[in-house]
Amino acid sequence: MARRNGIVFIIILVVFALTIWALLQPVHIGGFVREDLRLGLDLVGGVHLVYQVQASENVTIGDSIDRALITIQKRIDAFGVTEPIIQKMGNDRIMVQLPGFTDIDAAKKLVEQVGFLEFREVEKNAAGGLVYLKDYLSANVTGFFNQTEMANRLFVNNLGEGEEYGKFVAFLSKDQTGALKFTDINGNAVDNATSLQQYGGVASWVPSRGSDGTPLTGDLLSDAQPNLGGNLNTEPEVDIKWNDKGSVIFDQIAARLYNPTDVYSLDHVLGIFLDNALISAPQIRAQAFFGSGVISGSFTMPEAEELANLLKSGALPVQLIKPPLFQEKVSATLGEEFIDMSWKAGLVAILLVMAFMIAYYRLPGLMASLALVFYGTLTLAICKLWPITLSLGGIGGIIVSMGIAVDANVLIFERMKEEFRAGRTLGAAIEAGFHRAWTAIWDSNVTTFIACVILFWLGSAAMRNAAVTGFAVTLFIGAIVSMFTAVTVTRTLLRMLTGSGLARKSWLFSVTGGKK
Repeated sequence: MARRNGIVFIIILVVFALTIWALLQPVHIGGFVREDLRLGLDLVGGVHLVYQVQASENVTIGDSIDRALITIQKRIDAFGVTEPIIQKMGNDRIMVQLPGFTDIDAAKKLVEQVGFLEFREVEKNAAGGLVYLKDYLSANVTGFFNQTEMANRLFVNNLGEGEEYGKFVAFLSKDQTGALKFTDINGNAVDNATSLQQYGGVASWVPSRGSDGTPLTGDLLSDAQPNLGGNLNTEPEVDIKWNDKGSVIFDQIAARLYNPTDVYSLDHVLGIFLDNALISAPQIRAQAFFGSGVISGSFTMPEAEELANLLKSGALPVQLIKPPLFQEKVSATLGEEFIDMSWKAGLVAILLVMAFMIAYYRLPGLMASLALVFYGTLTLAICKLWPITLSLGGIGGIIVSMGIAVDANVLIFERMKEEFRAGRTLGAAIEAGFHRAWTAIWDSNVTTFIACVILFWLGSAAMRNAAVTGFAVTLFIGAIVSMFTAVTVTRTLLRMLTGSGLARKSWLFSVTGGKK
């Protein structure tokens, strides 16, 4: 028994060390590094939006809403918001939380934009030469070089590297008088001389169309999957599939843009644009693809997976009903005060509980207090590693669960006192106390679990209240951890006392008259 108890004690120490490390050190989770606990909007401020979703005709919400979440996530990640929360609520709602975001109108625009996926090619003049922005900046240009294509010209930075590559530069369109005008992404006029001269070498992109004039867009794409191909199947690439109409149009475009050589040339490029940003510009290497094709290049597998996701989820497959069902801007200053008050409340709660346990139960109370420290670090580590977003309600759930964490110990220690009075030794009293208290511990925690499930349902489905949901989740986790610390940690620490001289000092156990 002593040997097994020693092994369990070592395991507890290892787990405790790991929880401390997880709380103090950056942790790598799913490809990103988590520096600290994830805090909710009510603690760090930001924007909270809830949208009602309405699927397009012949589209099932359940099949499309996950793709909509990916699309929104991509847009927000590109905007630089730190750890946004985008998730499905019930069956037909999307919740978006943007911690630290200060402009609610900008947040709504970011989420609500169409997410248009289209394919373009470089414009050619009457002589077959490629057209660049510098050509349109010439003083004597009064019309489009390709007179048969009347759509807007799109200029993006296809010369830069890294984050600069593919960024939107300007639109070129005709106004009501037929004059050419440059505009930014919001439709505002752009000063040709100062803003565009540095981008003179970028190409003019026009929509790629089939023989009947239909543009090639994401509506015609049926699937895109990352894969390994090329030499010895070691080069990451993206396999794409078109629907029936898209297959015909794509083959018509491929026949026109086909490159018979291995030399990269804008004459033979099909540009892939998402929300007017160039995400890829592959060469056309075959004259017909018969409904499928491959986008290859200097991809890593994560890049190929990202491109496939962008292709599949470029346009929102569901409609977001505007305005949002709920929108709120949370004050960051108020959040800072809540954080400070919450941590102080948690510290005071721990100290008060520990003081009571030690004063009333003495040495067993001290062991329970050590187990409470283990409980606190393990609970916070779980919240960080999961990760769980800690709102004010979530922190409240942790504080409440601290009382639950010692509730089981109170039951056990009272049973131990009865066993002492019956004349049992310390070791026998410990085992009997835990055994006889287990039924009451289990029953009380089951009622807590049921309450947490009901609160979670109310918070996520009925009330749509993140604070209620957070309280339910952290209370549920706290109850589970408290059972573990009471039944395993506290009992292990008490068992270690049975072989020491302290076991012979009955006053340390708040009883008298027990066997030595």
